[in-house]
Amino acid sequence: MAANERVLIAGAGPVGLVAAASLGKAGVPVLVMEAGDELAPDLRASTFHPPTLDMLDEFGVTEKLIEQGLIAPQWQFRDRQSGDRAEFDLSILSDVTNHPYRVQCEQHKLTRIIYPLLQEMDNVDVVFGTRVTGVSQTADEAAAITERNGEEVRYTGAYLIGADGASSVVRIDLGIGFEGITYPEDFVQASTTFEFREHIPNMSLINYISDAAEWYVLLRVPGLWRVLFPTRNGESEEEAISEEGLQRRLQGVVPRDEPYEIAHRTLYHVHQRVATTYNQGRIFLVGDAAHLNNPLGGMGMNGGIHDALNLTSKLLRVRDGEDVALFDAYTRERQPIAVEYVQAQAERNRQLLRERDEAVRMARFRDLQATAAAPARARKFLLRSSMIDSLQKAEGVS
Repeated sequence: MAANERVLIAGAGPVGLVAAASLGKAGVPVLVMEAGDELAPDLRASTFHPPTLDMLDEFGVTEKLIEQGLIAPQWQFRDRQSGDRAEFDLSILSDVTNHPYRVQCEQHKLTRIIYPLLQEMDNVDVVFGTRVTGVSQTADEAAAITERNGEEVRYTGAYLIGADGASSVVRIDLGIGFEGITYPEDFVQASTTFEFREHIPNMSLINYISDAAEWYVLLRVPGLWRVLFPTRNGESEEEAISEEGLQRRLQGVVPRDEPYEIAHRTLYHVHQRVATTYNQGRIFLVGDAAHLNNPLGGMGMNGGIHDALNLTSKLLRVRDGEDVALFDAYTRERQPIAVEYVQAQAERNRQLLRERDEAVRMARFRDLQATAAAPARARKFLLRSSMIDSLQKAEGVS
């Protein structure tokens, strides 16, 4: 690296903090700049896939995630009308991962597990209330222009990592394109303490329920069920997230005489977008700053963590003497994964769930059941949906 070895990281979400932990553990000076006054209580992502758990084990994080989450060896596709289900069992992958299961744990718990580890590292600093407003670079350094306590503060380092989310200032200021689409429907999510398993037989902790009229996803996290629905045509954001609107949706899952207790509610726009490059000189994009996808399959945060560890391994190799041309391999390896694996799988899930033609939907569903019942087909399917295939592909890209 250059004489100033510090790496700047914009954003203290799961991806930014994993990048900081990777570099900090290797002795690299790191400065993380977070716009918020504290770690964000973000509830969006809640699923950790097997290879991500394997990666996080290096930092002593996985065991703590398991302690604070739920182990889910099986997950299901279900059809709302027929009641049929196709169940996939991740134990079939026990020869290729140390964690043949998903862990259901909210993403904010990961940041709160990693942050104390960073505080113990003398070479890592995290500054809150520091919003990145612009970036610049020369042949020798990268810089972040920030706003802190109403004043402009400029930080410099050898490199800068943009982990600052979907509306990334880093990406925008560099003029990097963000190609793709925004879905016509939003997704609305409600969390409730109601125990659905007492009313829906043989249900797993992770369930994708197809339906011509209104599909939904039912996920268990500690103490709560999270239920995700698409918004309806012509429905305003206010209507979708209103008490009446959410009660109507939840009553459609399991009818009750009393209203559901709703612990959290949120609505968010859904995108499928990928940055035209993940690296520009001494500045890099990771996670949502680099790619967005619909959440059906739980691949967004996981893919971002994979980005972070791929990139930091290259930063360390350059520090140890390899040519900076290695950075171009970061984009070559990770960008196609977002398109060919993450987005493709998420969109396949969406199309299956929302298919209105009953004959087509059920034909696809029968094929899923056949896949789940055949070990070789199930293994191939799970290698892809658990993101193991995508990592192997990235390793094979020259």
